[in-house]
Amino acid sequence: MEHQDAEVSDITIVLKKECADKFNATVEQVKNLDMTVESTDADNGVIEGTVPADKLSHIRAWPCVEYVRVDFTYIADYPPGDPRNRDKDDDDSQVSVG
Repeated sequence: MEHQDAEVSDITIVLKKECADKFNATVEQVKNLDMTVESTDADNGVIEGTVPADKLSHIRAWPCVEYVRVDFTYIADYPPGDPRNRDKDDDDSQVSVG
């Protein structure tokens, strides 16, 4: 059976130049939105990572965000034991015996 734990997007956030002094605070804010930050470039105001797709409009609305590029959106099915796994009732049925 196919499971759909979350719709997530790999994104690139570019901040406005006038917000360079808020770069570190912005990185912390996106982490608080459950974004997994893969890389940052403070010199260019760029943050890359993966975020729940339903958070995109919130990030785009921030005053310091110049734009958000969505590289890829997909359905994630997290494995048993992962705290993001929503179909915990099916965890026992996914254990293989061998």
